Amino acid sequence: MKFIRKYAILPLLLLMLSSCNGQDAAEPEPQQYRIQSGHDLSILTTSDTHYLAQELRDLGPAFQQFLAAGDGKQLGYSKEMLEALGYDIGIRRPDVVIISGDLSNNGEEASHKELAGHLKRIEQDTGTRIYVIPGNHDIQNPWARSFRDKRQYATDSVSAKAFRKIYGSFGYDEALLRDEDSLSYLAAPSEELWLLMLDTAQYGDNKALGHPQLEGRVSDRTLEWIAACGAKAAAAGAQLVTVMHHSLLNHSEFIQEGFTIEDHAKVTDALMKSGVRTVLSGHIHIQDISEYSHDGERIYDIASSALSVFPHQYGLLTYSSAHQTLDYSTARLGMEQWAAATRNTDPNLLGFRAYSEANFRKRSATRSYSRLTEDPAYARYTEAELKLMADVVGRLNENYFAGSASTGNAAVTATEGYRLWQDAPASGTRSYVLKMASQQPKNNHELHVQLPQR
Repeated sequence: MKFIRKYAILPLLLLMLSSCNGQDAAEPEPQQYRIQSGHDLSILTTSDTHYLAQELRDLGPAFQQFLAAGDGKQLGYSKEMLEALGYDIGIRRPDVVIISGDLSNNGEEASHKELAGHLKRIEQDTGTRIYVIPGNHDIQNPWARSFRDKRQYATDSVSAKAFRKIYGSFGYDEALLRDEDSLSYLAAPSEELWLLMLDTAQYGDNKALGHPQLEGRVSDRTLEWIAACGAKAAAAGAQLVTVMHHSLLNHSEFIQEGFTIEDHAKVTDALMKSGVRTVLSGHIHIQDISEYSHDGERIYDIASSALSVFPHQYGLLTYSSAHQTLDYSTARLGMEQWAAATRNTDPNLLGFRAYSEANFRKRSATRSYSRLTEDPAYARYTEAELKLMADVVGRLNENYFAGSASTGNAAVTATEGYRLWQDAPASGTRSYVLKMASQQPKNNHELHVQLPQR
């Protein structure tokens, strides 16, 4: 185990509990390695890996059409991105890695098992401990598919029970406490900082709906469980960081329904009363930091952009024991460095940032161009002008998802394409472009949080 000086095998006095209802189970909790009090904790946090097992796809027409209709996920390089993530972890040596849901593309059993194999090797090679929760794509997903030649084929998804078994060694087996109403659990990688891993996905009705349910929720029973876990952390003098797939707070003027958790005011109140000041989320694929304050107390929701989508970045969170603070920043996935180190010859991987950026922008611009050519109000524009206008949409979307609108939009608004939008006929797309371009400057890549004194 790396950094063995920081760890102690704790002879825990607590019994293994299946919930915070106070009823003891028969078996004592197994001993766990934990970072001792007085030491800092480093966390690498990522989300929406959307891993697709290699055995489930070829590079044929069906798979290519699926990619073209998507939102920019680099599913053809799922394995390579996970290996590059493992390479980065090996260099950075964080104590903990968190993946906040949508581990798989569409809940395929083969994808979950293959991903779990990658995670096991990362833990073994680096000594870093990995914790996961499910997202809305991961469990009982009717969209689970494999791709061969010109056809898609239904493939097996997983149940909640199977998910818990596959990822047992990534949080569940060492949980201090587990919620009876969901796949939520409480983990303690250190004595001073605990992780409240919330399962916010709804998957019980997926089969009847015929698709994965987008919306997230926390049941009343789970809210009670949160309160009890907060009390337990306070009694132990531990800080709590919450991890959930859905957004706790709104991160977008354009994208809220289905992304911000239902009854978010109630959930926010429950977390704040439990001493939570920082939440790590995913789902929306946008890098954005939002905050809410009440009675002089603040809570922050850090939404991580998807690892599987440009700009392929993750978060770095450091807990300071001496100062009782959290400091957050972002970093890009080192795909190019991994490719060079492993002597990979694929030019797309050796120049992955430029390749993925161009792919992401082109997809967005192509769709916008198609809409404009079909709108009679824009018939007076030349093909060249429409392409310039469509490129503006692609560049604005790129900045938006990367969380860099405040620094990147100035270059976009200085273009001829944006000038054309300013004088364009009223339309939903024009409204979207002007609002996107006028976003208030905000730093979505750095955050300093002063935690309550314990």
